[in-house]
Amino acid sequence: MFFDKLQDFFASYRRLLVVVFVLIFIQVFEIILLHFKYDLFTGGFLQPFSYQAIGERLSFFIISVWYDLSLIGLLASLWFLVADKLNKYGQTIYYSFSLIVIFLATLWLLVKFKLLSYFNDTVNLQIIKNLAGGSIKEALLYTSNEIALFMGLLSIAAIVVFFSLKALSKISFIQRISSNNIAHKTYTKLLIVTVLVTPLFTWYISHNAFLRYGLEKKISFRLISTSLDRLSDIDSDGFGSFSYPQDKAIFDASIYPGAVDVPGNGIDEDGFLGDAIVPSVEKDPLSELPLKAGKHIVLIVLESARAELIYKKLNDQQVAPVMKGIAQSGVAVNYAYSHAGYTVPSIKAIFNRSLVEDNPKVSFIHFLQSAGYQLSIISGQDESFGTVSTDTGMKQTEISYFDARTAIDDRVFSSKEPGSLRLSEARIVEQFNTRINQVDLTKPQFFYINIQAGHFPYAYPTMPKRLVSELISRSDISAKNKDQLSATYWNAMANADWAVGKMLESLITHHLLANVTLVILGDHGESLFDDGFLGHGHAIDDIQTKIPLIINDPTIVVNEPIGQIDVAELTIRSALGLKNQWLNDKKTVFQWVGSITQPTLIAQVKQNGVRTLFDFRTEQVFFSDLKVWQSYQQALQASPYKERLTQLIRAWEDLHWQQHKAK
Repeated sequence: MFFDKLQDFFASYRRLLVVVFVLIFIQVFEIILLHFKYDLFTGGFLQPFSYQAIGERLSFFIISVWYDLSLIGLLASLWFLVADKLNKYGQTIYYSFSLIVIFLATLWLLVKFKLLSYFNDTVNLQIIKNLAGGSIKEALLYTSNEIALFMGLLSIAAIVVFFSLKALSKISFIQRISSNNIAHKTYTKLLIVTVLVTPLFTWYISHNAFLRYGLEKKISFRLISTSLDRLSDIDSDGFGSFSYPQDKAIFDASIYPGAVDVPGNGIDEDGFLGDAIVPSVEKDPLSELPLKAGKHIVLIVLESARAELIYKKLNDQQVAPVMKGIAQSGVAVNYAYSHAGYTVPSIKAIFNRSLVEDNPKVSFIHFLQSAGYQLSIISGQDESFGTVSTDTGMKQTEISYFDARTAIDDRVFSSKEPGSLRLSEARIVEQFNTRINQVDLTKPQFFYINIQAGHFPYAYPTMPKRLVSELISRSDISAKNKDQLSATYWNAMANADWAVGKMLESLITHHLLANVTLVILGDHGESLFDDGFLGHGHAIDDIQTKIPLIINDPTIVVNEPIGQIDVAELTIRSALGLKNQWLNDKKTVFQWVGSITQPTLIAQVKQNGVRTLFDFRTEQVFFSDLKVWQSYQQALQASPYKERLTQLIRAWEDLHWQQHKAK
C-alpha cells in the first residue's frame, strides 16, 4: 500500500521530478567546476570575492538553485506544452528532455572550462580573433588539433550521458512512474511567480558586485540576465538594465558603457568621469631629430619572450648566454612592456609608434628611409598575418623583403595558413648572412629580424634540443605537464639565443660590431601555466606583457617604463649618438585586452612596474602595489586611487577618440 502511494505521489509530480533530476545533475557538475576553476569557496590569489562564510555559501547555493530551477523549469514548460499539443506522453518525453538539456549543459560546461584551462575568463570572440591576426578562420585552423581532441572528449561525454539515462529509463520503478496515467500536477502559479520574481532578483544581483561575481559564471544566470538585458535594450545600443555594466541612458543610443566619448560636447557618452577632455596635442619627438645617417641598426624581435629570459637558467645552464652578454656590456631595460600582449599590435606599435590607426607620428620606416637607410626585412613568420606588412610599410618595392611566406617551402610545419607559417632559426640566420653579403655596407643599413622559436607549441620536429633531452608534444601540453612544457619553452628560447649569437658572429666577421646599434626585444610575454593559464593576449600581468629589451649601448639611461611605441626613438637616438636618457618618473605605459574600441581590460604601468588595472565587465579597479580591488565608485572617493583611475580612464578615452576619428 505504501509503495503504491509513493508511486502515485511520484507519478503526480513526475514532471517536476524530471526538472529536479536535471537540476541536480547540472548543479553538482557546475558547482564542482566553479570551485576548482575559480576557488569560489576558498578564495584565490588577488581574487576580488569569494564565498567562505557558511551564510555566504548557503546564499550562493540557494540563489544558484533558483536560477537553475527557473531556467530548466521554463524550458520544461515549453517542452511539455509542445508535447501535450502533439499528444505525446510517456517515458520518451521525459527521457528526451533530460538527455537534451543535460547534454547541452555538459557540452557548454566542457567547452567553457576546457577553454578556461588554457585562458582566463577574459577570453571572448575579440581576443580569439586577436590571437589569430583578426581572423576567426585562422583561429580555427590553428587550433584544429585541439578542436579534434576536444570533439573526441565531447563524443565520449555524449555517449556516457546517453547510456546513463538509458540505463535509468530501464529501471522498473521509473517505467511505472512514467507510464502511470494518473494526472500530473501543473505548476502555473509557480511559473507566474518565477516570471515575476526572477527579473526583480536579477536586477538586484546586477547591482550587487559580491553576488554577481560568482553568479555570472553560471549558465542559468548568464542566459537569464542576458535575455532580460536584450529585452530591456530599448535604444538598441547593445546594453540594457539587467547585465553589468548597465545602460545609464536607456533611451539614448549614443550613451552606453564603452561608447566613444566625444571630447568637449558636454555629454558623457561612456559613463566615466563626465565629458571627455579635449586631448592636448603633443610634439612628436622623432620629427625633431636630425634626418641623417648613423650606425647600422639591427632590430631583433623574439616571439613570446618572457622578461626573465636574460638571466634564466635551466638545469644549471644559462638559457640565453649571448643575450646576457650583450645586456651586460650594454643595457637591459628593467621595465619594458608590450601594450596588448599579442603579436600583431606589438609589431605595429614598434614600427608605427602608436596604438591607433592613421596616427600623425613619423613611422620608424619612414624616418629610416628619409635618413638614407637601406632596409631589409627578414622574418620567421608570415608578416601579412594581421596585415602587419602593409600597415607598417614593410612591403615596399625599395625594401628587401623576406618572410615565411616568401620561403614557404622551408616552413617547419606542413600548414600554409598565415598563422601557422614559421621558419627555423637556422633558416633566418642563413638569410641574414646572405643579405649582409649583398648590401652596400658603406651605406647605413637597417635589418628587422623576427625569430619565431618561442611560438606555441614551443617546438617543431627538427628543433635542436639544446637544454633538454625531450620536447613536449603538442597533444601533451596541459597544466599537469607544466614542468616539461616550461623546459620545452626555454629550450626554444635557447635556440633563439643561438640565432642571435650566429648573427653577432656575422657582424664581427664583417667588422661591424662597433658600428651597429643592436636592439633585441620581445613582442609579448607568455604564460606557461605558472599563473594557471597558457599563452598570451588575455591577461594584463607581468608574465604576459613584460618583455626583455636589450641594447648594446651602455650610455643609455632608463628610469621609466618603456613601451613598444618608444623603441623606435630609443633605437634611432642610439644610432645617431644623441642624448638617450629616459628619466620621466611620471611616465606610464598603456595596456589593454580586447581592442581599443571594445576592451575587456585596460591598464597603465608606471615606474617600478606599478600597475593600475580596470575591468570593464565589472567596473572594478585593481592597484597592483596595494594588492586591492575597488569598485569604480569607491576608487573615485579618495587619493591615490582617484588620481590613478582618472589618469587611466582619460588615457583610454583619448585613444578611443583617436581610433574613432581614424575610421
